Amino acid sequence: MRRYHIRWRRKIIGTCGLDVRFRTSGTLCPKGKVPLIPRTSKPDRRVDRTRQSLLIAFRDLILERGYDRLTVCDVIEHANVGRSTFYEHFENIEDLFEQSITPLLAILADALEANPDRKRLQMVVAHFWANRKVSRIIMAEPTRPLMSRLLAKLIEERLTKRARNSRGKKPAIPVGLIAAHLAEAQLGLVAAWLSETAACDASALADALHASTNSAASALL
Repeated sequence: MRRYHIRWRRKIIGTCGLDVRFRTSGTLCPKGKVPLIPRTSKPDRRVDRTRQSLLIAFRDLILERGYDRLTVCDVIEHANVGRSTFYEHFENIEDLFEQSITPLLAILADALEANPDRKRLQMVVAHFWANRKVSRIIMAEPTRPLMSRLLAKLIEERLTKRARNSRGKKPAIPVGLIAAHLAEAQLGLVAAWLSETAACDASALADALHASTNSAASALL
C-alpha cells in the first residue's frame, strides 16, 4: 500500500475557493506548496517546486483537454520539466492522478467510522464545491471508475479492520462488494450535489455522507 507523507497546511486544486487545511500528502494540482515524496534526507525545495509544477500542469490540462487525452509529454511540456524528472515523482498519468486524489478519498472513506473527524470531512466536501469545475470533470468518465476503485480499496481496508474488531458473524456478502457499493454511493451523492440537482451546504452533505455510509456499513457487516 502506498505510504503518504503527512504534513499540515496544504491548499488543494486550483486558485479559487476555500483554503483547505488538513493532513495530506499530495493533492490534485494545488496552486500552493505541495508536500514532498517521503524521504529521510533534508527536503529539497527544488524537488518540491518541480512536483508542484507537475501537479499544477496536470490540473490545468484536465480543465483544458480532459483526462483521457492527457499524456506524459503534455504534462512535462506544460510544466517545463524533463521526462526523467516526471518519472522521479510518478510512474505514469494514472499514478499522478492517484497520488493527487487519494488523500481526499481517504477522508471520504473515514466517513464509515462511528466518530469520524467531521471537520476534515466537511472541509473535503467544501473543497469539492469550491473547485467544482475540476471536481465535476474528475467525477465523470473516464476518471470516475478509477476514483471508485481507489475509494473502494480504502473503504475495504477500513471495513476489514472493523469486521475483525467486532468479532461478529461473517458478512453475508464479501467485504469487497460492500466496499464497492459504499464507494459508488458516496461518489454518487457528491456528484449529484456538484451538479446542483438540489442545494444544501457542505456541512449538511458531510453529515449525510457519514450517516448513510456508517449505517449501510453497519447493516451489511
